[in-house]
Amino acid sequence: MAETSKRFRTFAEIMADYTFFLRFDSIPAEVVTAVRRHLADTMACALGAYDTAAAHAVRRYAFEKGGRAEATILGTNRKVPAGLAVLVNGTMVRYLDANDIFVSSRGGPSGHCSDGTPGLLAIAEQYRRGGEEFLTGLVASYELQGALAETFNFWDRGLHMLTNVGWVVPIVAARLMGATPKEAVHACGLCVATDMVFNTWLRPTNSIPMIKGVAVGLVLERALEAAELAVLGVTATEDALETAITGLVPRGDPGVVQTRLEQLGKRWTTTRNMIKAYPAQLYTQAAIEAVLHLYHNGIRAGAVRKLILYGHRNVCGGVQGSTQAFAPASREAADHSTPYVMAMALLRGRLTSQAYDGAPWETSEIKSVMAKIELVEDRQYDTAFDTQGILGVRLVAELTGGRKEEILVHHPKGHPDAPLSDVELLGKMIWLLEGVAPAHTAKRLLDLCNCLSTVEHLDQLIETCNATSP
Repeated sequence: MAETSKRFRTFAEIMADYTFFLRFDSIPAEVVTAVRRHLADTMACALGAYDTAAAHAVRRYAFEKGGRAEATILGTNRKVPAGLAVLVNGTMVRYLDANDIFVSSRGGPSGHCSDGTPGLLAIAEQYRRGGEEFLTGLVASYELQGALAETFNFWDRGLHMLTNVGWVVPIVAARLMGATPKEAVHACGLCVATDMVFNTWLRPTNSIPMIKGVAVGLVLERALEAAELAVLGVTATEDALETAITGLVPRGDPGVVQTRLEQLGKRWTTTRNMIKAYPAQLYTQAAIEAVLHLYHNGIRAGAVRKLILYGHRNVCGGVQGSTQAFAPASREAADHSTPYVMAMALLRGRLTSQAYDGAPWETSEIKSVMAKIELVEDRQYDTAFDTQGILGVRLVAELTGGRKEEILVHHPKGHPDAPLSDVELLGKMIWLLEGVAPAHTAKRLLDLCNCLSTVEHLDQLIETCNATSP
């Protein structure tokens, strides 16, 4: 896009130039290592959700629609149009709330960068791109999403952070399609104009429906459609992002966005994504870890009179600590409920995706433990969250014998400053695939992601996911 050097470059042009000029051998080794780990985690998250009701519904829809055999629906050997494949695969990646999340330095909401991965995987498969080219696209996607997430808070403007994915994936998909940077800019413009995602489902007074996961698939479907249309010559405004962002950034100053985007390639944020240790909302992770410390210290639910959790407003308040959270009515609501995940961790001594099977939140056993939990919003934790992004908690357990136990968690396991080891990552992948795929599948996926380089490697990665096929 040489002509843009003589004039002001739009945000989309900056993003497209970065994406199209990024080369695999220019990416720092630690960033490549991180994105390989994130890919392995993402694939396991997708397969782990294979048997969920939402996955069954969107998979049936895709099968019945049919069409050209472009990209594989993960967990099957069926190929469908790429848009339908990402509808299903995107839903599965997000559905268990186990996929990675960008940890913003300011502590506020950020977004799940891996939400974009199914879209790029489908295009890489369709266009026969090699593993290194695919990984380069993934890094571009993570870096662009990180840049936008650090710039402003979508939530305060009524939008869901998934909007970020809808703005970034068309640009990276266009590169994988072999399009031009200019076509990528128009693809982004098409999505900005038509794919803003309003946060209609995460509210303290409402239960959470399936849209929490399915929205990812719908956004990716539109993102690929926009890229395909742009390649065919459909145009949009090149400054669409400026138009949208002017009304979103603090004080209406889009200059902060440009400043952060122009740092792309000078500072890397892919390594600041958290691979969650537990399938639950980000802010509940420290609470789960604190309770598991109690359990591993030999304390069981029957010995607990009261559990008092001190933390910031997003773990002890909001959706996670609302009155509704003490009576979750769906799987989606349960994984966003601080009291529910604490109760399950104390009763089972672990929290995996199986903790939501059979609606255990409806049982008297779970309800009785949740009734022992008190959530206290602590100003000190709010300050640490807002200024340093600290996600920690303090848990006080009052035991039936009169004794008290106190557990402090600074950052939960999986946080970039407390990352999962390779053994812990593999362990997570194993329980995600429990009952879904053969026992060797997790190790095979991790090994393939660690060596991913060629077209053949990418084919093998997708084929390994077919182990769940009936």
